[in-house]
Amino acid sequence: MGQKEILPGLAWPQGLQGHDDETIAKGLVSPHGTLTPQLLARYKTLASMEPGIRRYNVDWNAFEAVPGQSKPFACAPGFVLTPATPEELKTRHYHRFHCYNTMTLNTFDTLSLLDRQLGAQNAAIIYAAPTFAIHPNCTGFKFGNEMIRSGCLPLESAMDDFEDFINLVSERYTAPANQLAHFIVWNEVASQGWLDPSPMAPNRAGPNGSNPLTDAQFDYIVSRYADLVTRVFQVVRRHSDRAMIWTSNDRLWERPEQHAGDILHVGVRPFLDRLWPKLRDNITWALAVHPYDPGNPMDASEFSPDFPYPHRYTFATLDRVLAYMKAQLVTYTGLDPDSKAGRPFTLLYPSEQGWPFPACCADRIRARNVCYAQALSLALPDHIVAVTHNFFQDRPGGTSQGGQDYGLIAGNISSNLTNGAGYPTFDAYVSTSPGVWGRSDTHFCCVHWHQGCNKTQSFGTFDELHVSADNGTVALHGWAWDAGLPGGGGLASVSVAISFDSKQVATAVANVSRPDLVAADAAPDAMHGFVATLPLPTLQSGQILRIDVAILHSPSHNNGSWPLPQSPRCLADGKEVPC
Repeated sequence: MGQKEILPGLAWPQGLQGHDDETIAKGLVSPHGTLTPQLLARYKTLASMEPGIRRYNVDWNAFEAVPGQSKPFACAPGFVLTPATPEELKTRHYHRFHCYNTMTLNTFDTLSLLDRQLGAQNAAIIYAAPTFAIHPNCTGFKFGNEMIRSGCLPLESAMDDFEDFINLVSERYTAPANQLAHFIVWNEVASQGWLDPSPMAPNRAGPNGSNPLTDAQFDYIVSRYADLVTRVFQVVRRHSDRAMIWTSNDRLWERPEQHAGDILHVGVRPFLDRLWPKLRDNITWALAVHPYDPGNPMDASEFSPDFPYPHRYTFATLDRVLAYMKAQLVTYTGLDPDSKAGRPFTLLYPSEQGWPFPACCADRIRARNVCYAQALSLALPDHIVAVTHNFFQDRPGGTSQGGQDYGLIAGNISSNLTNGAGYPTFDAYVSTSPGVWGRSDTHFCCVHWHQGCNKTQSFGTFDELHVSADNGTVALHGWAWDAGLPGGGGLASVSVAISFDSKQVATAVANVSRPDLVAADAAPDAMHGFVATLPLPTLQSGQILRIDVAILHSPSHNNGSWPLPQSPRCLADGKEVPC
């Protein structure tokens, strides 16, 4: 069997877990791009993790500050003229001459080389047009203490400059060795803060949080984004047909409830509903998703039919996003989602998600979530290509984003990471490396969270009996889950068999909410309780009834049954007694 591929010639990344490491790695590169001892030491440690994709913000405004010109011109110190001659303008397919930042180029040159030596692929978030390329009246929005204008759409008159920027990036980092193999176009485009159309269209919610966009304005926004994506695809294809194009999508699947003046959010699904008929299969594209969560990746409640607010996906519900993409692919292209031609459109890349401190949780739970996200992603092995959390490591003084700290590995861990062992999030990252996950039962994620073990296990408890003398019934309570079931990390429900005196009398599904299980670190999510109320047989005075409960068809026990701890329980004369 051949090597698994994303596209013909583009292999699946070597590992599922990747890194958003630019907060530290970029700072360790010298201004001239030379390899510093600190950077080399860091990469020596990273090599043992076998990362799949290392992702970077490739902001246009970090490369270019002044408009391109039709003729060669003198660049300011620290910038290099690209292309260098009129001949190169034609042969290298540029529209204009540009001055690009040499320090930025040196930094990415160095990181690209080191990542290639790791065996990791690179992903670039293409974002942040320079000031000359955006409308002066694009308002931006406040994010934490920052005023963000990075999402402002490039002016249509600047799109040739945009194409030239993509040409620079792809000829330098994609063409030589296909190192830059993933292009994520813009950021969270259903939010009109991160994809800001102002002043051409509103970017704030209207009265009572309403959507103020006319149909024409909504179509304008999606059309402009479709143009960005298409141009990236077309330019990159000049250099390689082995690079993947991704659209950027936050987790607010339906339009959220908003207040007047909020940054307008149109909902990911409504945006995609308009994007699909524009892109179809004219280009090859798929979804970069951001499955943030309320604190637990296993939480599937926000996509349930009875959830009181508009749906939001998490790692636990990415299968719903996948189902949508498959249906749209059939509708707009007629392609079979499982065919060689159709499968690339059904790929998902969880390229950004994380658990901020202090809003979410302490590092023990953040480490748990790294383990859970890995397990859930592996439940869709033919569709989720990689995972990159936001951020891999803190700066020493903290990594603030929107007033929250997203860095997962603490900033007091050295830049070479050699003192990381024993720190929960570092240990979780080590656990998710392909050389560790699923290969032993002694790594962090297995020992502490029962994920990624070589030998999966079953868990549960048969709680005390509740006898109703009035109606002759007994209520059975407990919980159970099996890490070996399909569906990711024990998220799927098990069935339990109930026996009276060794004779099976009933079964129950362990899918009842038990929030205490998560609080006690006993189960990955709350939906693993069971309740069964059964009539009691006629018993003589002093006669003991033995009640057994066992998981049925346990993958962790060769698909046999597994008796729950505290089973059996016995009762006599209407009360529980020792067996």
